Amino acid sequence: MKQSRPRTSWSLLRTGIVVGLLAACLAAGAIVGIFLHFKRTLPSLSKLESIVPPVKTTIYDRNGRPISELFQENRVLVALADIPKDLVNAFLMCEDRRFREHWGVSLLDNARALWVDLRTGKKAQGASTITQQLARNLFLSHEKILTRKIREALLAIEIEKRYTKDEILTMYLNQIYFGHGAYGVEAAARLYFGKSARDLTLPECAMIAGIPKNPAGYSPIRHPAAAIERARVILEVMRGAGVITADAAVRAGAELRPIPTERGRVREAPYFVEFVRQELLTRYPPEALYGGGLRITTTLDLDLQHDAEEAVESELSALEKKKRYKVRFGEIDDEGAPAAPAAAAAPRETGYIQGALLALAPRTGEIRAMVGGRDFGDSRFNRAVQAHRQPGSAFKVFVYTTAIDRGIRPSDICLDAPLVIPIAGGDDYAPQNIDGEFRGPMTIREALKKSINIPAVRTLMRVTPRAVIETARRLGVTSDLHAVPSLALGSCEVTLMELTSAFSAYPNQGVRAEPTAILRVEDRDGHVLEESLPRLHEALSPQTAYVMTSLLESVVNDGTAARVRGSGFRGAAAGKTGTPNDYTDAWFLGFTPELVCGVWVGFDKKETIGEDQTGSRTALPIWIDFMKAAGRDNDAPFERPEGVVERVICPETGELATEECPDRRVEVFIRGFEPTTACDTHGSGRRSRGRGLFGSVLDGKDDVVGEALPR
Repeated sequence: MKQSRPRTSWSLLRTGIVVGLLAACLAAGAIVGIFLHFKRTLPSLSKLESIVPPVKTTIYDRNGRPISELFQENRVLVALADIPKDLVNAFLMCEDRRFREHWGVSLLDNARALWVDLRTGKKAQGASTITQQLARNLFLSHEKILTRKIREALLAIEIEKRYTKDEILTMYLNQIYFGHGAYGVEAAARLYFGKSARDLTLPECAMIAGIPKNPAGYSPIRHPAAAIERARVILEVMRGAGVITADAAVRAGAELRPIPTERGRVREAPYFVEFVRQELLTRYPPEALYGGGLRITTTLDLDLQHDAEEAVESELSALEKKKRYKVRFGEIDDEGAPAAPAAAAAPRETGYIQGALLALAPRTGEIRAMVGGRDFGDSRFNRAVQAHRQPGSAFKVFVYTTAIDRGIRPSDICLDAPLVIPIAGGDDYAPQNIDGEFRGPMTIREALKKSINIPAVRTLMRVTPRAVIETARRLGVTSDLHAVPSLALGSCEVTLMELTSAFSAYPNQGVRAEPTAILRVEDRDGHVLEESLPRLHEALSPQTAYVMTSLLESVVNDGTAARVRGSGFRGAAAGKTGTPNDYTDAWFLGFTPELVCGVWVGFDKKETIGEDQTGSRTALPIWIDFMKAAGRDNDAPFERPEGVVERVICPETGELATEECPDRRVEVFIRGFEPTTACDTHGSGRRSRGRGLFGSVLDGKDDVVGEALPR
């Protein structure tokens, strides 16, 4: 019995060794199996080779100046050589001191982290290397689970096998999140300090390096004190690691200052940018627009945009002071809040006076400036494009264009006298002039330049409402228009974009160019994806366009827009004021040979601007300020096409003037429609009153025009 004991011990030992070996093999096999399982789920090497983080799209004006940026992740890629050594060292010392030594995973740091986790009972100790963080940020989730950590480690090893340390560090510094939508050190530098990363100082490097640990908590914008304290910790770590001297750390700490605002973001022309964004989304998928690094060159002129914004705000601020409106832009209410959208109004509406301006190049339709409202933050509703409002007398341009196009002459006589138009199934329509007075017979030119209502309605009825609608359609008006007598006075609602685009055909000899905002789209590598060409439409004959331009020059020279000349504006200019009933809107649409500009003023909720606030008083000053700032107050005369002739006429009769006519004026005509009969009213006796549009009913009595129209 005593001799069998050693054999039993040896047998047990041998059995234990075998079992241990089998267990080790099983464990090794399990580990290999787990490794192979997770390895199969990792991104392929080809995907690793194409690590291209989303890059924001940048929008530029026509001269290459940045206007704004579109991004889901605000990112600007930068080379490692353009990142300051202090910033690189700050990250290495805080995030991964052994970065240059490990092969993707630091076993020593992981062991230390595991020990801390076991000792505290919390999963609080992080040990991810920079390579692991890159792997997680690019390919994985941020869940704190074991399977994710395994895949992260394996992927980090794969990345280390494929890339150099400098390449990994470059990807990491371009990928890491810094809060407020900024990814990468370059975007962070521009956001927080308004400069490129290469120009960061040591204290600025320390502040930026401290953010990624907790982008929300260490935001220099939202929590400046915490950000500064974190930067001091970074500086101390760098000093302790010997990458900066003690003196440098002290000086840098003393230079740390709070950041007052979000700096470096480009936020120019917000209404225009939103207009461009919506157009781009019709042609490019969101991932390309927000993350493809596109370069969008637009038609906007940033200088003109600034001029437009200043003109709108300056005049509207003066109007608020003068009229003392109940709600004023930017005022603080009793509770200390700024004036905001009206509580009872739709979200797009504001309670204060609003304005919009749109400027186009007439030959190409390129949008040079767009103001859609006074504050994009208060309301994103673009009043230059989306607001449908009554244009008032500005619509008369389409009436008289139709008349000229159909052979009616600027010198033809129209009667300004009481007028009644029967409406089938409803009350008769009896238009009134804004001042309630009647002036008797007058030429078409005189009626338009003084914006007299009744002659415009008579002209509409002569050419028919449907013909006027057809003219408006050719000129680009797409809003609903109704064939009613009040159409002549702008009773149907249109947009500022439609009217401004329509007016662009007049200085362009009848050719309307569709409004366009985008000149060119390039991808991130500079390849041109699209280039725009003017989209042109022959809306009018050159002769009709020129005669109408001449009529609209009268409006500016000595008509309802004579304030233009009174301001010292000397160059060629033409345009039309607009004021609907109750003074709810004020318009001016005007142009020079090189620029067309439309202005609208009003409240979002339709209410009176003020009893005396006509287009001439309210919208025209904005147009003058903008056009003078744009340098358009000395443009050369409008080009006259072939087929237009001049004649000296008697404005009382509209016929050729004689020496006996007390008043003689030069008038323009389409060749073939010029007057051929001399005035015989003056001198030998009254035998003619000129070519009237509605026969010879000039006795001043109420005139009933046409048959009853459908309601």
